[in-house]
Order: sequence, then structure tokens, then C-alpha cells
Amino acid sequence: MKAIFILGVIIFAVAGCASTPTPAPTVVVPTTVPTEIPLPTQAPTNTALPPTPTAAPTITPLPPTNTPLPTTPAPTATNTRAPVTRQPTATATATEIALKFDAPQLKEPANGATFTARRDDFRFVWEPVGDLGPNECYLLTLQIQSLVDPQQEHYGQEKYLVQESCNSTVSGGPLLFVVNRRPPAPNYDGLIATADALAGNVSSQEYLVHWTVQTVLQQDGNLIPLSPPSVTGEFRLLNP
Repeated sequence: MKAIFILGVIIFAVAGCASTPTPAPTVVVPTTVPTEIPLPTQAPTNTALPPTPTAAPTITPLPPTNTPLPTTPAPTATNTRAPVTRQPTATATATEIALKFDAPQLKEPANGATFTARRDDFRFVWEPVGDLGPNECYLLTLQIQSLVDPQQEHYGQEKYLVQESCNSTVSGGPLLFVVNRRPPAPNYDGLIATADALAGNVSSQEYLVHWTVQTVLQQDGNLIPLSPPSVTGEFRLLNP
């Protein structure tokens, strides 16, 4: 019995020596990795730039005030009119100017032509007398006479200074001036009204129209004749 016990002890010891002890589990300690904390980004500071210096204006020296500037000599005016002849008397006499041009020659309307009042315009045409200066023009005189009483001179009259004719030349050909049948001016409607009023506010069935053209000089607000008046043109104006 003792032998069996000893044998058991030996077997147990041998078995204990023969088995490999189980190692203890390894505990892994986590390694702390340092995390880089990003610093806050600082916004760029706007640094004020120094102001751009403004260039000082360049002062151009003026010429000395006592230096005379060159002047262009004015052209010498040429007197194109004949000299004025004064009578050697103590009594003042009117200034007479010799006529420079011949009388203008009328072309249209033809003498004896017939127009209808407030329907037809008057188109006056005449030949030039020569080359005119800046203040030399043609003056057209228009007269409309009522025939309610042919023995009486009941008429309206108007003088037209034809501005377009001033300083005109012969090369421009015949000159034209239009008087309208009604407004705008120039028109002959008012001349008919004047003739009717002078005839006792009676409207005539027929009028007689006269017209002349003359060359004049504008001087100090006056019109000085430079030619005789043309022959008088005449035509009829019917009142429908």
C-alpha cells in the first residue's frame, strides 16, 4: 500500500515536470501618441500703406506783363462808294450819294398775270445788278390795291429787305423772293386786310398788285439807295 502511494507521488511529480506552464497573458499598455493641437490662424493684419504723394503742379511762368504781344494789322477798309459832295453854303443840306448800280430788271411774275388770293404764293424773280457788298441788299416793295373804288388808292403796302440777297454776286444768277399766301411771314394776307379796311371794310372781288426792286445800302439803321427802283411790275389778284 505504501508502495502504491509512493508510486503515485512519483507519477504526479513526473507529470508535473513534463507539462509546460501556461504563461500569464501579456497586458498591452496603450501608448499615448501626443496629438498636435493646431494653433488658431491669425488673420493678416492690414497694414495701411502710406499715401501716394501727389505731384505738385508745375507752375509755368507767365510771360512778363510788360512784353508787348505781336498784333496783326487790321486790313485797311476800302471805300467802295463815291465820295459825298457837300454844297459850299452855310445852310446845311442833305447828304447825297451817287447811285452805284443800274435799276434791277424784273423777270417774274409777268405783267398781266393772274393769281388767286389765299391760294397762290407770290414768287418774285429779278436779275442781279452786280456784285454786292456785305451791307448791300435788294429791297422789294409790294403793294396790293383794292378795286372796290378804282378812283381811290386803297392799298396795303410792305417793304421787304431781302437778307438772302446781301453780299450776293452776279454768278449766283437770278434772285428769288417768295411772299406766302398766308402766315408765316412774309405773307400778303395782311395787305389784303389793310386794303379792305381802307375801302370801308368791303372785300374787293379783284385786287391790283404792284411791285418794284431796288438796291440799297444798310448804314446806321438807314437804307440808302444804291440804284434807281426797277420798273413797276403789275398783275391781278382775284378774290374767290
